Amino acid sequence: MNKLYKALLVAGVTISGTTAATAADVEYFVGAATGYQTDTIKGDIRKDSEDMSWQLRAGVLINEQHRITGTFGYMEDKFNIADTKYKQEQYSWLVSYDYLVPMNKNANFFIGLTAGANDNKVAGKASTDFVYGGQAGLQYKWNEHLSSDLGYRYLEQDYSKNGINIENSQQVYLTLDYTF
Repeated sequence: MNKLYKALLVAGVTISGTTAATAADVEYFVGAATGYQTDTIKGDIRKDSEDMSWQLRAGVLINEQHRITGTFGYMEDKFNIADTKYKQEQYSWLVSYDYLVPMNKNANFFIGLTAGANDNKVAGKASTDFVYGGQAGLQYKWNEHLSSDLGYRYLEQDYSKNGINIENSQQVYLTLDYTF
């Protein structure tokens, strides 16, 4: 849990410093995402858990090139190994920074870093652990208020309970965001 507090403190300081440092153009957005996620599970269970992931997002766009996003995500997978039924549930609380590179009037390439916490429950054993990684993708602006991201995110994680280890999560996702 100590890692979680450190991650949240770093994220809070980063957001506060970035927001205070810029007195320029700031826009706020909210949105949702869906995607496909795989988690690499090793140890007593060896499987790549996979299923749909769902996310809610909110954040700020600063000077049209810097984006800070808070994301809450959920993924669930049920699977069988040797006649034993397992269920993995994952709740994610993430803070991301993206640098947006304009490609044309309506499209941006983005690349960024993510840190936060994943609350995993596998085979009845739960643990909240620090996660970190990065993402890249394309953003398309449909109009003044609506945009979508098509992205890929990789997260390292340290879940380890009763011989079960989750090493990483990988997501391909599509968002729909509304900018105020």
